[in-house]
Amino acid sequence: MIKSNNDKFIIFFIKYAPIIFVIIFSLIATKIILNEKEVSYKKEITELEKEYYLQNKKRVYEEVQRVYNHIENEKNNTEKELKVFIKEKVYLAHNIATKIYEKNKDTKSKEEIFSLIKTTLESIIFNEGRGYFFINDKYGNNVLQPLNKSIEGKNYINFRDKEGNYPVRKMIETIKKKSESFDSYFWYKNNDTAEVFEKIAFYKYFEPYDIIIGTGEYIVDFEAKLKTKILEYIQKIRYANNAYIFVIDYDGKYLAHYKTKLIGKNRINYKNSAGRYLVQDIINFARNNDGEYMTYEATINTDKSALSNKKISYIRKFEAYKWVIGTGFYTENLNKKIEEKKLLLEKKKLDNIETITKISILTTMLLLIISFFISKVLESRLKLYKKEIENKIIENKEKDDLMSQQAKMATMGEMIANIAHQWKQPLSQITTISSGIKMQNELNYLKLEDINSQMDKITKSTKYLSETIDDFKNFFSPHKEFNDFEVTNTINRTLKLLESSIKTCNIKVIREDKDISIKSNENELLQVLVNIIKNASEALENREELEENKFIFIKTLKNDNFLKLEIYDNAKGINEDIIKNVFSPYFTTKGNEGTGIGLYMSKNIVTKSLKGKLSVENISYNYKGSSFNGAKFTIEVPLLGPKK
Repeated sequence: MIKSNNDKFIIFFIKYAPIIFVIIFSLIATKIILNEKEVSYKKEITELEKEYYLQNKKRVYEEVQRVYNHIENEKNNTEKELKVFIKEKVYLAHNIATKIYEKNKDTKSKEEIFSLIKTTLESIIFNEGRGYFFINDKYGNNVLQPLNKSIEGKNYINFRDKEGNYPVRKMIETIKKKSESFDSYFWYKNNDTAEVFEKIAFYKYFEPYDIIIGTGEYIVDFEAKLKTKILEYIQKIRYANNAYIFVIDYDGKYLAHYKTKLIGKNRINYKNSAGRYLVQDIINFARNNDGEYMTYEATINTDKSALSNKKISYIRKFEAYKWVIGTGFYTENLNKKIEEKKLLLEKKKLDNIETITKISILTTMLLLIISFFISKVLESRLKLYKKEIENKIIENKEKDDLMSQQAKMATMGEMIANIAHQWKQPLSQITTISSGIKMQNELNYLKLEDINSQMDKITKSTKYLSETIDDFKNFFSPHKEFNDFEVTNTINRTLKLLESSIKTCNIKVIREDKDISIKSNENELLQVLVNIIKNASEALENREELEENKFIFIKTLKNDNFLKLEIYDNAKGINEDIIKNVFSPYFTTKGNEGTGIGLYMSKNIVTKSLKGKLSVENISYNYKGSSFNGAKFTIEVPLLGPKK
């Protein structure tokens, strides 16, 4: 076999390209590697800086997050403990009231007993003088208020706190339900009736007098104690060379800091060395960002040997307390580490130059030897692979030709049946006319004008027979040229070829095709249309339940530079389990009656010859007020023929 120029070039390339490449590579590899080593230390410095920042950012983030979580947990746990505490206190007061009532109910009046209960509960003060018991009746009257006698005896059913709540009405509901409840609302504190404070309360129904007994704690009181406890904990935190957590309130006052002398001081108007109001900046940054890193010039550096106060801190707000929590690290420590790394890398670079040079020489020699043997193996494999490809191409071409012939033969058989069917009527008409003429002649009734009329009918019938033969002859024409034609005419030819089978199955063809001019192979498109419409006819033929409602729809439209041709029926569609296989060779649902190559060849014609697409799907649609299901085949081919 004579080798083509491409084959010679490929073999030459396989033989000599690897060797040439290795030589060139070897000449420049050493220089490239040494150049890379020259700049690699810069990359390592960058990585060191990146690692330093990432590690320190992670550490300060974790420290702030841990403190934030601690504050949140302490707050939540304290609130839970407070609720348990006030509930226990109310249960204690309820038990005291119950015992007083049970002990005296047979000897004293209800008024006397109630007075005794009030006196007893009024005397119980707890929580460092803040805690007391209150009593409200079912009408909204405040019956007992030990620390604020000015509101005792008054009705507060219409009292509405600043959040819009009616706490006394909720107490009345609890009395009606004879139950107990926690509540949060704003109420007067001690003897002050000018301002209300948020309070957590618990009250319990006392049946003998149709009242509730309760107690509570003001948020501001228990939070003040809790904040002190939390700040003492934060103040003790130290990590990584005297690193600390600072806390500032929204007013600018330091609540926790490494420098204890700053605690309690307001530095809202203090400027740093860059002329910035640092505390103001930190507070604004925290309030506008829910947890972020901030770079700034610190006013204090805990590292006395440092020359710079530049610092990166993680800042987060604790909105419930209006606190800013933060901690950070100084960037100057990084500069010291970088200088140490530079000295180490310089020494390492010099050692690498000698090593890389030696390795490069040895590697070049080894690669040359390997490259020579590999090129020999590749050349042999290429020849063998090329031979296998040529054999496969021949084999596949023979297979496709055979399948194409099978498809043509199968279609030819069906077309001959159609010819026979379409010839029946004109042949029958010719026979009838000739018999009629003969009979009229024998009876002497034959007239010249009758002969001419009947001869015209015979001529018309024979012309129809001739046209039918031409239609089928054109269908089997092997021409492969791409010509301009109207798609509507192609559809007309298709339906004429299948006219007999369509009429036999009582199928109505609904056409929505337009006059669209296309440059393509009309005969091959015709073969595809015949296969698809024939399959639809056969599917509808088996649907006896449809009776007169058997439809095939044909629709054409332009889509960009493509003709889109849709063919769908109402034969209930194709089983979803097999629809993906309808274009596979020899796949059929007709048993021994089908060849399984019609749609396969149609797919090949559309994709390979016409350079288009053929697809199928099941659809649901409405026609004249009725709903139908069927299979839709979509053909897309270029309007101007395949691109060269």
